[in-house]
Amino acid sequence: ATPNDANGRRRSRICVVGGGASGTFAAAAAAESLAPSGGAGAGTNRDVVVLEGSRHVMSKVKISGGGRCNVMHDASKAVPEILAGYPRGSKELNGLLSKRFPPSKMKQWFEDRGVRLKTEG
Repeated sequence: ATPNDANGRRRSRICVVGGGASGTFAAAAAAESLAPSGGAGAGTNRDVVVLEGSRHVMSKVKISGGGRCNVMHDASKAVPEILAGYPRGSKELNGLLSKRFPPSKMKQWFEDRGVRLKTEG
């Protein structure tokens, strides 16, 4: 059962299993969707919890890219060009990159949160 807060309002609760890059991103998106105005920052009667089986969340992200952390593709590349690098997963990625979260939108998502991105060649 979902408990109520001190004012009798039902608490919203979301559990994300996995504290890697995808799980952490999902938790951030969930927290934003639960915020009173749909913006950043969860309200007091909302909970998002991340469960991770290893000792630390985001441990693989920390070592990716030689310590620089690869977060996304070059936003200036066309989606078909990005998909060409994923012969076994291009079909699954196509919908996400073409319709739901294209590289330009992903870049904007990071920049809106103060994350400066750098493209390396």
